[in-house]
Amino acid sequence: MRFHQKSTVRKYLSWQKNNKLNYLYKFQSSIFDHPIWGEKTRYLLVGGSCAIADLLVLYILVEFFHFWYLIAAIISFSLISLLGYFGQKYFTFKNDSRNHARQLSVFFVVSGIGLLVNTSCMFFFVSIIGIWYIIANVITKLVVFIWNYLANKHITFNDNLRV
Repeated sequence: MRFHQKSTVRKYLSWQKNNKLNYLYKFQSSIFDHPIWGEKTRYLLVGGSCAIADLLVLYILVEFFHFWYLIAAIISFSLISLLGYFGQKYFTFKNDSRNHARQLSVFFVVSGIGLLVNTSCMFFFVSIIGIWYIIANVITKLVVFIWNYLANKHITFNDNLRV
């Protein structure tokens, strides 16, 4: 194969690689930057990741460290909330405000309310109804998920709102 042919093959392979990356970038942009569904999709990604991490920490605390399920739920919820703050601020809501003190304090008030709902629902589902604590946590997540999205969107990361 001559030098010219090698060069042409390299250019073709390079173009093909860039074309695939360009396709992936356009696909990702169409999902995460969509004017209606982009923010909700980003929230599902961050919130879903946090929910999975929360379930994992809850399971480890209960099954391996023998914590009572409510104490484990409080610990796991609190730990994962801090991770959620940064994911929601920078990825979901694309908020570049430098007012971290206000946003973090409001975020923890919102999360505190979510924690009260989480703990109350967990107690109700596990201790009163008798559902396994992991299933109860998944059901509870659905309620807290909606609360956290609406409160963080309209209160925590809303720079036009003065709190």
